[in-house]
Amino acid sequence: MKLLLSLLTTVTLYAQSFYLLTGVDNYDPIVANMSPKTAKYSADIKALMKNMSQEIGVSIKGHPSRVLVFVIRDVSLGDVVGLEVKLELGEYVLREGATQRVFGSTYEESRLIAPNFKDEEDVEEQLADTVEEMLEKFKLQYQEDNKKLSKGQKSVTHETFATVMGYETNYKTALEKAKKEGKELMIFMTTSYCPWCRKLENRILSQNDIDAKIKSKYIPLMLNLDKDSYPKAFAKTRFTPILYVVDAKSETIEHTFEGYSNRGEFLFLLKGK
Repeated sequence: MKLLLSLLTTVTLYAQSFYLLTGVDNYDPIVANMSPKTAKYSADIKALMKNMSQEIGVSIKGHPSRVLVFVIRDVSLGDVVGLEVKLELGEYVLREGATQRVFGSTYEESRLIAPNFKDEEDVEEQLADTVEEMLEKFKLQYQEDNKKLSKGQKSVTHETFATVMGYETNYKTALEKAKKEGKELMIFMTTSYCPWCRKLENRILSQNDIDAKIKSKYIPLMLNLDKDSYPKAFAKTRFTPILYVVDAKSETIEHTFEGYSNRGEFLFLLKGK
């Protein structure tokens, strides 16, 4: 039981941003507190949300259709009673191929905590720490995603990336080019709905110095995992983004970098080669 309580005080259920937090210039901060044990803290939580919003320059005036909401509710796992604290950004988005926008969640983080409800100070402290940590994480991502482009970076979108950056988009064409120039092939596997692919495009691959290093060593190729044609060896996982470094002569995979978190390993490879 003690072990379960310990785990509950620290566990993050999930944290995911389906989109970059760019263009989020306003929202309505809301606290949907469904836990009678913590209802009295709702006003304080909303004050923290307002302060964070002011720090990052997001307007909370009026009642915009976009909302940033804390959802707090009681949960139970066996004999243990705890709290689920969820932070969500809800807004109208346009699905691929659709003409009408739908209301959906574009940022989510959820945590479980297990305060001692007989100790009011413990409840207040754990809830405050959790809310502050979640708001700080949201703030840091917002600031990272909204950094102004440096002079050493090209402005790209997913739709324009391959054209602007000069990436090949056909496997056979890129392979022949790599053989002819005596280079390896660098394959950037992406999907149109992958938020981490957008981060890789906007924050890493569009940097001029990184792009120059890539093209000095590789023929870069951008492929859509769902739509383009390529050997089955490059579709063993559905997780994107993926960067493959491929020997052009044998078509064997020399290096694989899965996920945005592995950008550091990829940059280390670029630096070392």
